Amino acid sequence: MVELKSLQILRAVAAISVVYFHIGSGPYAPIPTPIATFGSFGVDIFFVISGFVMAMVIANGHSARSFAISRLTRIVPLYWILTTCLLLLAAAKPELLSSTTANLLNYLKSLCFIPYFKENGSLTPMLAVGWTLNYEMFFYLCVWISLLVVRRFYIQTTISLIILCFVFASIATQNAVVSSFFGNTQIFEFLFGLLLYKVYGLGQSSNHSPFIPMVIAIAAYIFMAYAEMSRFSDLKIVIYGIPSVALVYSLLHLENVLTDGNQKIVSTLTTIGDASYATYLSQFFVVEGVRRILHLKWNFIDPYSILGAAFIIMAALSVGHLLYKYIDKPISSFLKREFLAVKQTRPLVSLHDSSG
Repeated sequence: MVELKSLQILRAVAAISVVYFHIGSGPYAPIPTPIATFGSFGVDIFFVISGFVMAMVIANGHSARSFAISRLTRIVPLYWILTTCLLLLAAAKPELLSSTTANLLNYLKSLCFIPYFKENGSLTPMLAVGWTLNYEMFFYLCVWISLLVVRRFYIQTTISLIILCFVFASIATQNAVVSSFFGNTQIFEFLFGLLLYKVYGLGQSSNHSPFIPMVIAIAAYIFMAYAEMSRFSDLKIVIYGIPSVALVYSLLHLENVLTDGNQKIVSTLTTIGDASYATYLSQFFVVEGVRRILHLKWNFIDPYSILGAAFIIMAALSVGHLLYKYIDKPISSFLKREFLAVKQTRPLVSLHDSSG
């Protein structure tokens, strides 16, 4: 499968945006925060990209089995490792955490991607940023079922499954977890990504001027930043979902420019994009470590200054890169090879496998 530099750069942008957002949020952040706080919409960008990439993966010929293996080996290992680290931290140093306790049941729910209300009342797992992974796994499940049932119409089937869950959430109001989780309109951003792949495939050979896509991309990002700072609407699917689609679509049309452009800059950004998942998951440890230890305990740096925010972002990117290079990528690659090799070495086991 061809790796698109535009998507990797967008992942870098989304990861940096979310890290920056978390610098200005949290129980110890001053109100009002000295620095402008925005960037949570990086999650919306990630969701649209995820839908697009899933469509691209399936178009590349992945079976239901290989799709499931590739997604699980990509998402699970690092998330389980960092969630376990957080459990140990909660047990050893509970004073460093404001809303996480060493609760084994919550730990198991987190590992199994089962939504639940945390100690502080939020619908988040033990590692708070993992709430997006609960949605990712739900989306992957819908796609996997669609591939099993009717591969030819997997997009229509996936859309139907997600809409059914959303409608069910509006009916099952007696279950707060179900209604809150499936009633989140952000689940449709995955579908935006699926459909975007189809639209992009119709005109990807066009060679228009890069000026218009660049202007649209910048305008979409600025609009989302302004919308978040001004908080003029809570309808995320419109305020962040649609601009995220415009941003992703515009960057895709800059692929040729990025390929022919300054390769040092492009290479740096794509490297950050490669490690964006590791950066996203590990940011909590970096942001809270700087805030609670370097700032509150040692008074070493002010995280709410421009210099402090830049320091945290660089630290988060560095930690994410190291985790990706030495833990995330090696483990994921090893597991993927091992699980995919099972079918080749034991053909009889997969006689009734849907990917056959």
